[in-house]
This record gives sequence, C-alpha cells and structure tokens, in this order.
Amino acid sequence: MHQGETLRLLLIEDDEDDFVILRELLEDVPEQQFRLEWVSTYDAGREHALMHQHDVLLVDYRLGADSGLTLISELNAQDLQVPMILLTGLADSELDTRAIELGASDYLVKGEFTGPMLARSIRYARDRAQINNKLVDSEARYRVLFESNPEPMWVFSGDEQRILTVNEATVKMLGYSRAELIGMSTLDLRSEEEQARFTELYPRLRDGELSGRMGVWSYLRKDGSLLHAEVHAHPFEYMGQSAYLALVLDISAKHRAETALEQKQLAFHQLLEDSRDALLVVDTDGVVHYANKSAEELFHGRPGRSPVTLPEGSGPARFDSHLTIENGERIELEVQRSSTEWDGQAMELLSLRDITRRKLQDAQLRLLQRGLEASIDGVIIVDAMQDDMPIMYANTAFSKLTGYSEAEILGRNCRFLQGEDREQPAINELRSAIAAQRDVQIVLRNYRKDGSMFWNELYVAPVPNEEGIVTHFIGVQNDLTEQKKYEDELAHSASHDRLTGLVSRQILEDRLRQGGEIGQRYNRRMAVLFVDLDSFKPINDSLGHSMGDQVLIQVARRLEAAVRPGDTVARMGGDEFIVLLPDLAHEEDVIIVADRIMDQIARQFDVEGVSLQLTCSIGITLSDEHGKGDPLQLIQQADLAMYKAKQHGRNDYQWYTDDLTQRVHERLTLRADLQQAIELGQFELYYQPQIAVKDGRVCGCEALLRWKHPERGMIPPDVFIPMAEATGQIVPLSEWVAQRACQDAVLLCHKLSRDAAVAINVSPLHFQRSSFVAFIQRMLDDSGLDPRCLELEVTEGLLLNNIEEAIGTLQELKDKGIKIAIDDFGTGFSSLNYLKRLPIDKVKIDKAFIDDLNDDGRDAAIVQSIITLAHNLQLTVVAEGVETDEQRIFLAQHECDQIQGYLFARPMPYAELIDWIDQWDMRPRGQA
Repeated sequence: MHQGETLRLLLIEDDEDDFVILRELLEDVPEQQFRLEWVSTYDAGREHALMHQHDVLLVDYRLGADSGLTLISELNAQDLQVPMILLTGLADSELDTRAIELGASDYLVKGEFTGPMLARSIRYARDRAQINNKLVDSEARYRVLFESNPEPMWVFSGDEQRILTVNEATVKMLGYSRAELIGMSTLDLRSEEEQARFTELYPRLRDGELSGRMGVWSYLRKDGSLLHAEVHAHPFEYMGQSAYLALVLDISAKHRAETALEQKQLAFHQLLEDSRDALLVVDTDGVVHYANKSAEELFHGRPGRSPVTLPEGSGPARFDSHLTIENGERIELEVQRSSTEWDGQAMELLSLRDITRRKLQDAQLRLLQRGLEASIDGVIIVDAMQDDMPIMYANTAFSKLTGYSEAEILGRNCRFLQGEDREQPAINELRSAIAAQRDVQIVLRNYRKDGSMFWNELYVAPVPNEEGIVTHFIGVQNDLTEQKKYEDELAHSASHDRLTGLVSRQILEDRLRQGGEIGQRYNRRMAVLFVDLDSFKPINDSLGHSMGDQVLIQVARRLEAAVRPGDTVARMGGDEFIVLLPDLAHEEDVIIVADRIMDQIARQFDVEGVSLQLTCSIGITLSDEHGKGDPLQLIQQADLAMYKAKQHGRNDYQWYTDDLTQRVHERLTLRADLQQAIELGQFELYYQPQIAVKDGRVCGCEALLRWKHPERGMIPPDVFIPMAEATGQIVPLSEWVAQRACQDAVLLCHKLSRDAAVAINVSPLHFQRSSFVAFIQRMLDDSGLDPRCLELEVTEGLLLNNIEEAIGTLQELKDKGIKIAIDDFGTGFSSLNYLKRLPIDKVKIDKAFIDDLNDDGRDAAIVQSIITLAHNLQLTVVAEGVETDEQRIFLAQHECDQIQGYLFARPMPYAELIDWIDQWDMRPRGQA
C-alpha cells in the first residue's frame, strides 16, 4: 500500500449509528486516509459493490431481515475481486468459519475493535487480495509465454521422464499431436544411441550437477526423419511434482550447413576463400564448371554439372538482377559478367553479390520515413556531430504542431521553440541528458509561430553508429495542452463539489485543521455549523432531481452570501452543508451568522418558474477557548446538534452539549445489546388475560414481548421496541413472537372458551412486507393452530401509508379466519370512511382514555362514543389498562365487551398464566 493512498471503503449497514462509529474509528488512524461511503440496504450494497469503485467492503451481518453472509456469497459468486470484511455484534466461531468459506477476507465483532485494529484488517484484506490477483495474473502470463513461445518447449517428470505438457512449437517440430506427446517418455523421441547417452547423463541432471545448457542432441520426428537440436533443461515444480522444463532449439539447418561447409572447405580451400561474392564458371550452355563457397551458400548447395538458371541480363558488364533458387526463394543480385577460360574452353565468370538485405533495408528506410511522415507526433532529428546540433529532419506533424514550415525549421537548434521562456527547470534536465548522451523525457512550455503557448511532452534519445559514437539525437514531441487542461479540471473537481462548486470535504478538513492551529496559537475559537434543509426530499420526489439540484445550487450561493470572505462553506452530500467560521472574535457572532443563514434559506426560491419555500435546521458547536481538540470531531458534534434541532420541530438551531454524545453512546450500546439478545434468544413472551365483562370468563390473552438483560435486568418495551423499529430489528423479533405465540396458543385455546384467541401485536415494518401473509400462514401450519384462535393487533398509524394495500392485506388475513383488532384506538388518525371498510373484528380503547375515566368527563364521553360507534359497526370493544373497580363498573354500565388490565392480572410468563387460568376458573361464579 502506497504512503498517502486513500482507501475507498463501502459500509453496507442498516444502522446509521454504526456508520458514525466506524467513521470515528477510522478517523483515529492518522497514518492512513480512508474514504468511507455508506449504504443501508442489501440491494443498494450489491449495486454499489458491483460498480467496482471501492477497495474494501464492510458488510454487516444483519441487513434488516436480510443476511450479510448471503450478500457476500452472492458477490463472491459474481467473481467480485474486492475484499469483504464481515461485521457482527456477536463473536461466533461458526459464523467466522462460515464467513470465510463464503468469501469474506476477515471477521470483526462490533465493539471489540479499535480504529487501528480496523485499519489493520482493511489493509490486510486489501494487500492479500492484490497479492492473489497478482499471482493469478502472473500464472496466466507465464502460461501465455509458454504456449506462444516460437521455440519448442516441453515439461517432463523427474521420476519417469514422462512428458507432462508441450507447446505448439513442439507439435510442429516433431510432427506428433499434443495428445500423442503427452504421456510419452523423452526416450521415445531418441535413437537407441541417444537413449543410452541420456540414460547415462540423467543421474547427473537429477542430482543437480547439470542445469541449463545440455548440449546438442538428435531427435526422431514422427515421420522418422532426424533433427538436431540444442537443449536447455531446468528443474522446477509442476502441479505438485518434481519436473524439468526443456527448451529445444532446432539447429538442423545450421548443422547441415556446417557439415556442407566443412566438406567444401576441404575441396576448395585454395579457391577464392576470401571472396564474399558468389563466383561461377559456366559454359555457353549454362553448365557450372566451378562454384566457390559463396556460390554454394547462395544456391544452398553446390551447383551440379547440369545447366543452371542464370540471372537475367545482357549487355552491360554489371547490372542488377534477381534469381529464384530451387527452394523458391527470390534473391536480389548485383551481377558482374566477364569472359574467361576454364580447362582450355571459353567460359564466363559470373560474380554474384546478394543485395537482398540491402534492398530490404532500403525498403524499410522508405517505410520508416513514411511512418514518420504519417505520425501524429512531431519528430525531429538533429546532427550531434555539428556545432549547435542543427535540425536535419522534421516530419509534417512537427510543422503542424509548431506552425513553422520545413524551410524555417531545418538548420536551426530546437531551442528556438522556447522563445524568451528559457528559465524552465526541465531545460536544465534536457541539457544534462544531452551532455551525458542518455534518454530523457520532459515537459516544456514551447511557443508556436503565432506566439501561442503549448505544453510539449518531449522524448529525446541518442542514436549511436556501429562504433557506438552518438552521431544524432532523435526527438519525439507531443502536444499535452488539452491533457493539461483536463488535468486542471480534474484537480478542481477533486477539491470541489461538482454540483454546487463548494469546496470538498477534503479541503474542509484541511481548513478545520488550519483553523485549529490558528486557534491554539492565538487562543481564538472557531465554530462549525451543520446546516440541513427541512423537507427537501419531497422536492426531489415530486419535482424531480433536476429541480432539486437547482435548489441546492441556489442554497449554496445563499450560504456563501451569509458568511464572511474568510469563512468556508462545504457540501457534505445530499442537502447537508457545513459552515466553518474560524478565528471568532466573539462567540455570539455565531448566532448572527445562524440567523442570517436561516433568513436566507427562508426566502422564496424560484426554480424554472416554480416558487418553493424551505427552512433549515442548524447544529452549532464551538472549539474550546484555546482551539484544542480534534477539529474533525466538531463536525460530528454539530451533526448531533442538528438532529437535536430536527427533534425540536425544525426551522431552528441548537448548540452541541455533552449529553448528546452520552445519549448517542447509550443508544449504540442498546442497539448492540439488542442484536446480541436476538442472536442469543434472550426474549420471553408474557401474557395478559382478557376478561369478558358479562360473565367474567377468560376470553383471550395478549402476548407481550419482554427482554431480561443479563446485566441491566428487565428493559421496558417502550425503550427497546422503538429502537428495534428504527433499526429493522423488529422484523426478526416479530417473527419470533408470532412463532412462539402460535405454539403457546394451541394449549391456551383448548383451556379457554371456544371463541377465545391469543393476540399478538404486528409491527408496521413487518406488516408492509409482501411476504407477511405467507409468513403468518406458515406459522399456523407449523404449529397446527386453528386460525380462529389467532388475533393480530394493528395500530391506526399502520393504515396511514397506502391504505388500499393495507385493507387488501387485512382482508386476505381475515379470509383465512384470523381475527383482526385495531390497537390504541382513538390515539391516531381515525377516518370513519376507512373504518367502515376495514375487515376488523375488534377495537381496543387506549389506556390513556381509561386512566381518568371517572374523573374527566371528556374521557368518559370519548370512551362511551367509541363503544357506541364500534357496536353500531358490529365490532367487539376491549378496554385496556383497567386498574380500578370504578373503571370496571363504568365500562360494564356502558356495555364494553372485554376488559384487560392490572385489576385482574399483570402480564405473566406462560407457565404462570396456565396456573392463573386454573385458579380463575375455580373462583366463585359471578366474581370478576
């Protein structure tokens, strides 16, 4: 990992508080920069992960009702090359093993790691993933090199000398197919003589005495022909076994040529040994009477007595021609013809010089020149042997790049492009490289003929001759002006918010640190204001994100107008902004700025002809009087204060206090304990009986969830239930309650009256899931409970969102025989129009109306009205929280159907309830 590198992290976590904790932990790691992004749902986590924009994924074990393990498995199945770390609230070795099996790089328990521990785990996961990827890439590259090597290569085992694998060049050389070669012994490719030679030599190779070049060996092709090869062998491990890699260089042609040369040298060593030209003595019929060594090489063998095809040409004693020899090769020749005598006969002496290579070089030079002319890069060549190294060649692209014609370029030193701008550091680097005759690549400011500046990426390389003397320098030039402009734009985008143009979080953090340093030096304070727009989401939802973006741009301009020139305004994301006020002379100046911001935001917005009205909530925090402390912590404190302003009704500002941090800490602790309680099963169901007013019989029970904390004892439901609703933990809790209540209700309904039922409270979050009805049916099927013995209690608030869909779900449950009750009736929004359409059996009057029933005439009137209304709709009425005989008598007088409360029994465990029912049934008749 490079020093200063910023790791991009994605936290997939359904609880924002956990995100805040992780962000604080990572900020405690000064030696490493992290950019932590957060998504709160399973689907969003999968979508962001597959964008491949993050270095490490942090996945929570519980994502609402979904599992982080399932997400890890799914991403691993899609071959995601990003390391993943599982986070959970409970240490569990089986869960640890399962996470690693499914593809996680590590496993961390919430609350048991520090910032450095978390950073270390992230770095380890990242480094290990990079190493694994490099190993895979390396193996693939070596496989490609092996297969594409033009030289024959094979691998044979160290014990039986069996061929394990070969490349395509081996197949072509030996004539066997790949399938035929694999499994053969290397001895099968040799003659008996060579087999004996290899058998004798192999122990030395096996014992490590020999390695590398093994000399020249002969091999038998499939067609029986013999080839000669130079062999190199190296030991290595192949697929877990000892093996050798053999590189075989076919030198058969070279071997034949050397043998022929040796034979000719013996016969003709006195005949023109020093001539490089092919010499032929031929008669008028074209029969060769003599050919020197060069002629034999030219014709790939000694011309015989039969006539040969002579180069075409007549007339001049010297001319260019060509010759096609027996193997079909065309040779370009320079021919000199002269008359001579041989053995007393008139002959012709032909001197043949092979100029094929020269002509090929000429063609290549023409091709290279054409390539230089066609290049989009400017190319020049300067003469290093002359003073001032003048330009001797410039291609067309160079003229287009600089605006100078060829005549204006040739003969000048290339420094004329620098104009008067000679004080550039890169120029000294260029001069040093030319003096040292080495390559150099620099970027210069150069100037065209019209005076316009362009950024010139210049690569200069020396060109030595055959003696190694540098005779020329070649320069390749590329216009980087547009690239530089793009890089500047990227730099601006990296330091500023793309939408609003405000400074980025990184710049904000730098200014926070600077403000802190100034505060410590001069004992001055600075303030951080966290500004969040109120009710901005409906604008995006109703008018679209384009309109919302225009609003944010206007908000940014208004915030800048509300602060001093030296202050900083940054956008944190969405509709959240930070205002930094450094070097405060008076603390009360913050209030002036806050009021000014609220006034600016409260002014009417006009976006594309649409008038909008907004307010904002502001959280304010101050550094201490000496400017000490972590500047970044000020943002977190201002954030907490902003939420406090939201809770106070919005359109307000609040100051940060220490009790906010304490409450957040307590909330996070409760959240972790609740998750552990879910995983360890620390919950229990209590039951409170419901009594029929007319005859005093037990007509049902309400199942109530209780949590006994191992250290804190019983935790009230009004403390942990809202927490579970907010974090999504209510879904697994609701599922457990339904499963356990259905099991207990089987016996309870046998003991009670025929129409009795066990009531369970339904979470709105659980109810709104499309699988809720199927889940309830599964609980009934698993327990064998009669649906008529189950009663589901829903609140009025549950019906406010998508009332038609809620009515449909209730009707589906009602059709199965399940009873439906409206809980806390009268405390929420009650619509008589919807009430008459609801498929319900019962309404439960909230305890708030029962408490002062005998003392407050208004409560008495409300209760009496609810009973009358419910009876007119043929609904059963249950009064909750009955604690006195006076309350019971009033309810009986007004024909309330059922009563539930401490007057009869407190909620109790299942076993105690069974005993209580038995004792209740033994009471004297008529006693309620």
